[in-house]
Amino acid sequence: MALADDVTNAMRVLELLAPHPEGRRVTEIAERLSVNKAIAHRLLAALVDAGYVNQDPRTSSYFATHSLGALGLRQLSSSAVETWAQRSLDSLAAECEELVRLAVATNDSLKWIAKAQGANSSLRIDPVMGQDAVPHATASGKAWLATLSPDRVATVLAHESHLDVTPRSALDRAALQVELDEVRHRGYATTIEEMDLGISAVAAAIHGAGPGREATGTISIAGPSVRMTRARMAELSPPLLAAAADISRSWPSYTYLVADEELSA
Repeated sequence: MALADDVTNAMRVLELLAPHPEGRRVTEIAERLSVNKAIAHRLLAALVDAGYVNQDPRTSSYFATHSLGALGLRQLSSSAVETWAQRSLDSLAAECEELVRLAVATNDSLKWIAKAQGANSSLRIDPVMGQDAVPHATASGKAWLATLSPDRVATVLAHESHLDVTPRSALDRAALQVELDEVRHRGYATTIEEMDLGISAVAAAIHGAGPGREATGTISIAGPSVRMTRARMAELSPPLLAAAADISRSWPSYTYLVADEELSA
């Protein structure tokens, strides 16, 4: 296996382990990577030596160590996200008095990296953040998908492991395409209890790479469905879109967050 393949697969191993604190067995890792068990074991052993993975002696499962999370938090801290996004997220959170989230697009996934909460908001890096937004079941995911080409949408959806998050989120590809057309027309996406029962959200794309390009991230507002009605989400769409535009204007100074090689610093 070439060095580039080793590095790529090692990173994929970390991505597979990060959301599973209980760990995964080497056989499952091999299946997910489409490699033989010996290669998967070698990759895991290298990551154990590097300190980013450990093995549970009772179950033989491998899990990511806190070193991985610490590395991510250091990167987010060095990106000065609290400087270039705090004003916009705090302002929006104060106005809507709901949870506001910022997500960044990386390759074929969308990751939440920061949030501001309510009238007394302060943007902070959340240890439970860094998770992928389920593209077809979150407002952030739909806002992002609406900026992708049909082929890219198909690629992203092919990677999804959770298709039925709630009874409302079964993946109907034809219906999703119709909804994405609506998102492009009105400029924002919504979900009604599709990711979490009792929670609804509205989101807009952040065009840090420029108009007409794939979104570099999203900004969303989420709250209890009793408050976040369709009418309320429509009322919040102007300040939401204004915040997205404000963050888009500052994004070029932080282009290394974008997966597009042409924009990488």
